[in-house]
Amino acid sequence: MNTAKATIPVIIGTAAALLLSACNSNPGSPAPASSPSSGTANSSASAPPKVADPITNTSAAEKDPCSALPTSEVEKLGGKVRTTAVDTTPVGITCGWIFADGTGSVNGGLASGANGLQGLYQRNAVGGLKKFEVQPAIQGYPAVVYDIGLNGDGACALAVGINDRLAYAVNTQLRPGNPNVADPCALATKLASAAITSLKAK
Repeated sequence: MNTAKATIPVIIGTAAALLLSACNSNPGSPAPASSPSSGTANSSASAPPKVADPITNTSAAEKDPCSALPTSEVEKLGGKVRTTAVDTTPVGITCGWIFADGTGSVNGGLASGANGLQGLYQRNAVGGLKKFEVQPAIQGYPAVVYDIGLNGDGACALAVGINDRLAYAVNTQLRPGNPNVADPCALATKLASAAITSLKAK
């Protein structure tokens, strides 16, 4: 298994960059979106819940996003990883894990320039997101699944507010053959939870 980190454009869009586009694009021109889900949605709230137990020791993960989530944990939850890739975006640096045998990829990182969950809530409040589903808190941290214009059964975008200015974002793009392709948001939730555990231990 090759787990060497490389800055290569192998992930189709990173979670942090897409979180930025969801927050800052023109409210009159919503981003492309897949069909809205019928899950628990909150289209009226314009602000996320306050984070009761904020994680503040995040500087290392902001510089090295792969340190927040060990590849061994990604493999345990999502399948064998062929390689990892670090991608620098306008709002932070994300880590991507490309699964073996062409079964897709996931990436995650701290969207340090996107104002935590606040930007997503504001974007949703003006009708800029066609999908915005408040999720059960992950280890006590507020979470949402939102639309970032990715289509397909294996796509999910999840953001978890770890403090009032930062969200940890997970983006899945799974392909047939991946054991999680039928429920990508379940995988995203598990990965986010693993990242929170890691970040709290720093």
